[in-house]
Amino acid sequence: MQQQQNFNPKDYPIVVAIDFGTTFSGCAYAYAQDDKEVIDITNWPRQSIQYPKTPTLNLYKNDDPEKKLVAWGWKARMEMLRPAARQFTLLYQYKLHLDENLQNQPLDVDITVLEAISHYLRAFHEYVVSEIMRGFARNFQTDHFRYCLTVPAMWSDRAKNVMRQAAVMAGLIRDTDHPDRLMLISEPEAAALYCERKCDQFDLNNGDRFMICDAGGGTVDLIVFEITVTSAGRRLSEVTKGHGASCGSVFLDRHMRRLLEEKFGRHAASFPANIIPNLVDTFADVIKPQFDGLEDQFLQLPANRCFDDIEDPEAVGIDDGYLVLPAAELKEKVFEPVVKDVLSLIQEQLTQAKDCQAIFLVGGFGASNYLYSRVNATFGGQVPLISIPPRPELAVVRGAVCVGLNPRVVTSRIARRCYGISSDQPFEKGKDPLAKRKFEVNGVWCIDRFSPYVRKGQKIDIDECVTREFSFTKYSETPEDYNIALYAADTDEPPRYTTDPGVSKLADIPIPCPHPPSARLGSMVKVRVNMNFGHNEIKAEAVVGDKVYSTVLQFDAVDTY
Repeated sequence: MQQQQNFNPKDYPIVVAIDFGTTFSGCAYAYAQDDKEVIDITNWPRQSIQYPKTPTLNLYKNDDPEKKLVAWGWKARMEMLRPAARQFTLLYQYKLHLDENLQNQPLDVDITVLEAISHYLRAFHEYVVSEIMRGFARNFQTDHFRYCLTVPAMWSDRAKNVMRQAAVMAGLIRDTDHPDRLMLISEPEAAALYCERKCDQFDLNNGDRFMICDAGGGTVDLIVFEITVTSAGRRLSEVTKGHGASCGSVFLDRHMRRLLEEKFGRHAASFPANIIPNLVDTFADVIKPQFDGLEDQFLQLPANRCFDDIEDPEAVGIDDGYLVLPAAELKEKVFEPVVKDVLSLIQEQLTQAKDCQAIFLVGGFGASNYLYSRVNATFGGQVPLISIPPRPELAVVRGAVCVGLNPRVVTSRIARRCYGISSDQPFEKGKDPLAKRKFEVNGVWCIDRFSPYVRKGQKIDIDECVTREFSFTKYSETPEDYNIALYAADTDEPPRYTTDPGVSKLADIPIPCPHPPSARLGSMVKVRVNMNFGHNEIKAEAVVGDKVYSTVLQFDAVDTY
């Protein structure tokens, strides 16, 4: 915890945005004085296809007890195609481990998810810095950089905090830096800023609402925003409580793998280890983006003797070195199970918003022809505009730069959970259980009452501050720091007790010792705690006398990731 220093963005003229994705990660940056030009990093080490991002892959040597990162990105993918691949373990899709709704198995390497993310970010960041320094920023140092790191809107506060911890571990920022040097930005909100710059060409005006459907590799995130035109330009406010699910395009890959294993039957068990994964990669690179649901697809098979053992290749669908994949089969077994989940999420947002003039599909999966055709067929009659903006796979990272340059474009957000603290309140006979009764000289009190700061679904302005005053009594001559526990619940109405089912302790708000050394035992000091829930991270500050301390909330269970 550190005494508050005012954050001056002018000290950090280079804004760097990192879109850490489930399958691919990207980066863009801008010079704050030239906020019209956002520069994408599109050249990556050992790049094998024309794509502006690099794979989110970590490679480790099996016999390395220190678990050092051997390769990342495209290079990690290429190393697994070599004969020596069995000496290595490839970590992939580990971002999904931060979705607390999924039942994830432990990683294949004996490290935590926090460590895996920090290893990747460190290598990724070192490369990004070298690229930026080769360009216009060669007269700057990394101390002049500030960062925007994108996270799914559907993630919990704990999961978002893991990304902040990983950024510190990776060396993007120091833990002594002002917290605002790193902004966590929700992915659909970043995409909204990107689309907001296109509003003129889409004829969206004051009072109009539009939905962002950010369909990425792992997650699909949705939020509806309303446009307000002011003298300072367009501003956006959240209309709906953004939500999403892990139903991105990696789940198409998983369905594809199952389909291949089903087609090859018992033979698949004797295939070399890399055959099925390489076929899935070819599907992901070649078939998945352009599949329209109408034409049959042809998956080229690698030259390998393992296919010679198949007794009836025609029955499997093998024809002259290709595996024929009928369009109807791909729709039923690969695409529809995932696309139906996305359509359900869109319907839920439309029900909440009641009125929506446009749906923008962004993200790598958002560029899918099949997804677009299904969204258009399902909702085209009630939403006037359904569009894939230019370069949808870069919408999030480019939009994140825009947020960093102008963080006040979004003026309000909707609380996704109910937040509060534990407090003693007057005991209500017949309503409160006797087990929670406490006698004091000033009355009879009920312990563990949930005192709400913010209710779920509440609209919160970004500058809105919730203030509570706390009294601390000096009981010891030894200086003593304090913690105030912050609780959260997913209920629409605030729970009565912090011990109710579904209520979890989220974090501790650290309070430095408020008592001056000369204070007598038994003396009381009041401390004001200001909390802001209008950002993508919960922010808190403690006011002790004339000193203001910025606090980084100490989240429980970060070490378990």
